[in-house]
Amino acid sequence: MKLEPSNRFSARRVSPTAAAPPHGAGAPMDLDQASGRKVWTNTFRARSDKVIAVGRILLALGSVWIAWLDSVHVPLPPEPIYFLLIGHLFYAIAAAFLVWRTEISRVRGTLVRHIIDVAAFAIFMSMTDGPASPFFMLMPFTLLSATLHWRWRGALYTGLVCLAALLYLGYFDAGDMLDPDADTTTNASRILFIFVAAALLVWLGAHQEAVRAELLRLVQRTPSQPRGREWPARAALDYAAHVMLVPRALLLWTDAEEPWTYAALWNEGELEVMQMPPDAFGTWTDEKLLRSSLLVTEAARGRVLVHIGEGRFHQWSDPDPPISPALVEAFNINAAVSTFFQVDDLQARLFVLEPPALTLDDVAIAEIIADRIKALFEQAILVRRLSDEAAVDERIRIGRDLHDGVLQALAGTALQLQSLRKLKDAGPDVLAERLEAIQAMLLEEQRELRGFIRALEPGGNLQATGEMQLERQLEAVAARLRQQWQIDVSIAFDPPSGIDLPLALTYELARMTSEATANAVRHGGAQKVRITLSIDNGSIVLTIDDDGVGFGYGERLDHAELEREKIGPRSLRERAAARGGKLAIERIAEWTRVVVMLPMPQ
Repeated sequence: MKLEPSNRFSARRVSPTAAAPPHGAGAPMDLDQASGRKVWTNTFRARSDKVIAVGRILLALGSVWIAWLDSVHVPLPPEPIYFLLIGHLFYAIAAAFLVWRTEISRVRGTLVRHIIDVAAFAIFMSMTDGPASPFFMLMPFTLLSATLHWRWRGALYTGLVCLAALLYLGYFDAGDMLDPDADTTTNASRILFIFVAAALLVWLGAHQEAVRAELLRLVQRTPSQPRGREWPARAALDYAAHVMLVPRALLLWTDAEEPWTYAALWNEGELEVMQMPPDAFGTWTDEKLLRSSLLVTEAARGRVLVHIGEGRFHQWSDPDPPISPALVEAFNINAAVSTFFQVDDLQARLFVLEPPALTLDDVAIAEIIADRIKALFEQAILVRRLSDEAAVDERIRIGRDLHDGVLQALAGTALQLQSLRKLKDAGPDVLAERLEAIQAMLLEEQRELRGFIRALEPGGNLQATGEMQLERQLEAVAARLRQQWQIDVSIAFDPPSGIDLPLALTYELARMTSEATANAVRHGGAQKVRITLSIDNGSIVLTIDDDGVGFGYGERLDHAELEREKIGPRSLRERAAARGGKLAIERIAEWTRVVVMLPMPQ
């Protein structure tokens, strides 16, 4: 059953891209994976070589001792066999010396040593009792060595060589194998032993290779975090399908902050993400299985193995369905491996659908995959939180800029218009001059407001980079303040010239100067403002003195006290704190002093 968009369901289909190719059951192995598998194989082979070298020495010593104990099994004169066995012992010691001295990254001579081992057991057995020879023990050793070196291929081909050697050395027919008094019963038992051992080792090697390839896929590719606020559904399911080699994968999740159940279905490289009501499928699994990992062999009939921890499973036997029937029907779930994970208030369940062969190992792999997907969702949640916090900070900063810029300019313009009432007896030339001044102020503010809006557009930048000469900028600010508020504004610099600061910092100092002056005029009735900017011990010190009534504080208040009591000009306090600086207010004789200290940029 395929879910169609409706008034309750919304879906969007995401097509596969070249950057994220599908990894289905028949997808070829990429070059990186082949290279990684070769490195892994060589590393394991190098470790195996050292163990095999020790085993070869022990078997060579044992062979010499057995030949000495049981010389009756040597039909030829004993000297040749002793000579060959001692030679084989020296060869084993020399091979072990070379293997242990060789760097682990360099694996050489494995095939040559294996051929010598095969030739050794063939020669020793042919010189003694054939298949019944006491040197038969060299044959299983060679078979095990081949499995460690080349896994199922080594077990298969070496097993065939061992069987051919036994048959050749046996020289018996089918009737002799039924004779209990003949040596052929020993020969037959050893042939049967080698056959069964080879078959088991072929299976073991194939299983080892499959597990190793799965682990290699697991660690070689890391799911990538998408940009922005998008949930990482594609990266998660691409990774799960790549590791498990499945044609389909399903991810369900709910977030307490969003009134939706999300369902992402990955199907042969195509992703479909659906938003549904929270009760779209009821509970995804039975309440008792909420956090359990499941091995589902037949979902519709409730055939499920439940992982109860430490690699132990039990068969689901309750009459209630283990998985929501609506979920099974909606996504055509039959065989699957499913596991649960949670990040804060987000709950999710992964379904790896139609795996090539269901094994208990798949549950462990799926749990590791889920743990990596959990890390993706943790990053996505963190990105969302940081994005929200950044948006709040940006809105606060924009509000401060509008308050300290446009709103203060409009307030000054309103005072200017109000002052025109006092000039009703003045001549038209005076009124025209004042109106032109007000018009120039409005045009200047209009220009600044347009620049502010352009900076908010995509690609704009409120925090400009580059440098500007501070004196020129603040002189322009002082001129505008004189005209805007009709007051006496003076400005001084220490050092008197040559102060270059980043544009963003210059912008902040200009806004602080405008805000402090506006506060002094509007709330303190100031008529004179003295602005001083100096560099002191690696700090920028902006001092604004005015002759207004002040804030009513009888003593100096530093930044910590202003923050603790939440008093003083909030905009100046927040701007200074945002730049890592401090604000202080004090009363000096008839002057109110506002001091802003900001660290010099590195």
